[in-house]
Amino acid sequence: MFVLTRTRVVCGLIAIMMLAGAARAGAQGPPPPRPAGPPPGAQTGRPPGPPPPLRIFLDCYECDIDHLRRNVRFVDYVRDRSVADLHVLVTTQNTGGGGSAWVVKFIGLGRFQGLDRTFDFTTNQTATSDERRREFARVFRIGLVGYAADTQPAPQLDVTFRRPPPVPGGPATSARDPWRKWVFRTNGTASLSGEASSEYKSYRLNASAARTTPDWKISVSASKSYNRNLFKLGDGREVTSITESANIGSLIVKSLTGKWSWGSRASMSTSSFSNTERQVGGSTGLEYDFFPYSEANRRSLTLLYTVNLNDYRYREVTIFDKLSEAVPGHSVGMSLGLRQPWGSMGSSANLTQQLNHRDRFRASIYGNADVRVFKGFSFYVYASYSKIKDQIALRKGESTPEEILLRLTQQATNYSYNYSVGFSYSFGSIFTSIVNPRFNGSGFCC
Repeated sequence: MFVLTRTRVVCGLIAIMMLAGAARAGAQGPPPPRPAGPPPGAQTGRPPGPPPPLRIFLDCYECDIDHLRRNVRFVDYVRDRSVADLHVLVTTQNTGGGGSAWVVKFIGLGRFQGLDRTFDFTTNQTATSDERRREFARVFRIGLVGYAADTQPAPQLDVTFRRPPPVPGGPATSARDPWRKWVFRTNGTASLSGEASSEYKSYRLNASAARTTPDWKISVSASKSYNRNLFKLGDGREVTSITESANIGSLIVKSLTGKWSWGSRASMSTSSFSNTERQVGGSTGLEYDFFPYSEANRRSLTLLYTVNLNDYRYREVTIFDKLSEAVPGHSVGMSLGLRQPWGSMGSSANLTQQLNHRDRFRASIYGNADVRVFKGFSFYVYASYSKIKDQIALRKGESTPEEILLRLTQQATNYSYNYSVGFSYSFGSIFTSIVNPRFNGSGFCC
């Protein structure tokens, strides 16, 4: 009996302890489950489900925006970078064949931060504006698909592939180039305008040849221009002004390394405005880019030094009593160019000096910037200044009032400048996807 009673007591104590533990567990609640991630829309403030269409801030000077809005419609175009999912930055450079090399950089913002992609393609010199914009739209769509794969329009997206035609005789090989990368251009313009008291005639002819490879850059160009103005004054007199000029120039550049290059120029010209019957000159020098040349479409910082020799024959005696002279000289220049998501900026500084008269020089500085400061606000500034101490070709004697007013001859000066500044600010709807061409170009003003 004693053993049985002790066993019952022990069992009772164990049961009481188990009930007490269960009561404490019920009071505290079940252990929280391990979080599997934030609920949909917790970080973006959007309702559960696929995100809405991509918001695109398109930063492209060369693009036909209306064409894209009509033909790439699974995204929303916005006018402010701060509300965009993607900043699409487009830059172009001229190719050796006269076409354009495009670089399209997709810069991820917000939920795509750090997910950047870059596409590049080229368009030929003979491509029409419609062919260029359709090729850009094709590359633009390809770049967007990866980002739009989980958005609301994704179920309506598809991918197509155009199989290239078979090549007779086997796989395609590099096409033979009978021109050996030489490209030739020529153009001419003529204009005529007038009224009862004035008449204007002009023409201009240009021709050029160029060959560009990764190692060499060669170009030759020639131009001729003629301008004639006729003014009939109230007293019956007629005043006629004629200016004409012509020049031939050549350039040869050799790539030395990824940052160094050597180049030489030669030129011959004539100008009634500059009082030069004939000017023949040549220069040679070295250029260094602090960034690789391969990044020139986004950033460049170059330093260039050249030495030169020019031989002049003047139309009339100069202020230094010269009809001809040979002038040795040298120059140094630095240039900066940036195209970044915040905007673009360019600046340069250049100094040229005559070696036989070192007090004759020209120092120039130039800069421009187009910067987005904050949402909807951007400003533009342009400025240039030149200190001029090298006007050796000025005609001796005084110019007539007609020559000064009609700018028939170059006038003496020791400086020149130019400056402009502007800003823009926009607010309201961030969306710019709608195109409405009604009443465009019809003479109506809003």
